[in-house]
Amino acid sequence: MKRGTVVWVDLSDTSPPEMGKVRPGIIVSGTAHNDVLNTVVIVPTSSVAPEIWPLRVAVGNFSGKESYAVIPGIRQVRKGRLRGPLGELSPEHLATIDGCLEAYLR
Repeated sequence: MKRGTVVWVDLSDTSPPEMGKVRPGIIVSGTAHNDVLNTVVIVPTSSVAPEIWPLRVAVGNFSGKESYAVIPGIRQVRKGRLRGPLGELSPEHLATIDGCLEAYLR
């Protein structure tokens, strides 16, 4: 699993304000870790606008609508929750997410 890959991920079995249902998610954990662990760390996406830096940023169109990475939704998931790839983020979008994660997690 390559860092920056956008995948369908099943986030069901959640309670508000956690994000649930099957939705696109961005793998943000390191590729080397992803190769050996049974989990990955993802940032879920939403089609709900607007952009609110550093909490919600536009990352492109992966499911037929403009997608926004929802930084506070970051979570570790079992690889069994992944349902298939949708594409990859551009290096610019991945760098933006990295900046948002750094700002959010400080």
